Amino acid sequence: MSLENIISKYLLNTADQLELDQLKAWQAEAHDNVHALEEIQQMFSLDMSDYKAYDTQNAWDKVAPHILEEKTKDSSAKVFQLKRWIISGVAIITLLAATTMVWQKYTTESYTTHYLTIDNNQLANLPDNSIVSLDRGTTLDIISENFAHNRALSLTGRAFFEVAKDVQHPFTVTLPQGKITVLGTQFNISTSDNIEEIYVTEGHVRYEIEDRSFDLKAGDYIKVLDGDVIKVAMNDANYLSWKNGKLVLKDVNISTAVKSLATHYQSKITFLPDVALKDCKISTTLDQETLTEALEELSILLSIEYKAVGDKIVISDINC
Repeated sequence: MSLENIISKYLLNTADQLELDQLKAWQAEAHDNVHALEEIQQMFSLDMSDYKAYDTQNAWDKVAPHILEEKTKDSSAKVFQLKRWIISGVAIITLLAATTMVWQKYTTESYTTHYLTIDNNQLANLPDNSIVSLDRGTTLDIISENFAHNRALSLTGRAFFEVAKDVQHPFTVTLPQGKITVLGTQFNISTSDNIEEIYVTEGHVRYEIEDRSFDLKAGDYIKVLDGDVIKVAMNDANYLSWKNGKLVLKDVNISTAVKSLATHYQSKITFLPDVALKDCKISTTLDQETLTEALEELSILLSIEYKAVGDKIVISDINC
């Protein structure tokens, strides 16, 4: 879980013990981190007059819980210059979790709708009836005065799209490196740092990057690394586990199990350098469990010891 989300849960008194340990470790790394947390806490004692309360039921009709819809002016949006990058992210997340609100500023030129997820497997119901499942730490932006006629979005993070068919109005998703164009289909996108992954489960999509384009059909999977496109077979049965919340580990070794956990929960999980990676095997199914619950299960099944170090989980011993 990202540091922003952990701080948000801490401010809302919903953080579990593992998350509190991670926050404490982060504070111990530098004195500035302590001041950063104090600034974040002070932020929520300020007057909230810039915000307009939004009807809860209407908000839930538009998007699933924990997704922030924000409309801002392109030409004169307020930019809050804070000392630390994390403060603005935590402010948005915590504000959303505390109460459903929307801050709106209109313009006759265009508007931006911004979805920011907190927990994994959140749904965004788009104006054209397309449905997007958004993983934690994912942002989805819509820039269009009439989305029904200009179905254009941008994405960073991980999401699964179920696109409503409309042959007259292509559906486009701009990524940090490339761009996806579809008419009506289902596909998964994952972006992180300099990597993009596209997996098509139904229909066809076109991926464009620079002056190249790639037509993908159901079952196709490509990975893009620094502009290089590699088409490989999809052989990971848990690739979409983040979407349905179910991770199946079947007779896998400890290294593979930990890698699957890190991908599923979008968390950093590492081993201490001197830990001997024994050829222990594990078979279990994690269904809607939190990372803390999953690690506790592994500690019982494989006798592992772990601790939170900053924003990482470090496995210090294996006794299986």
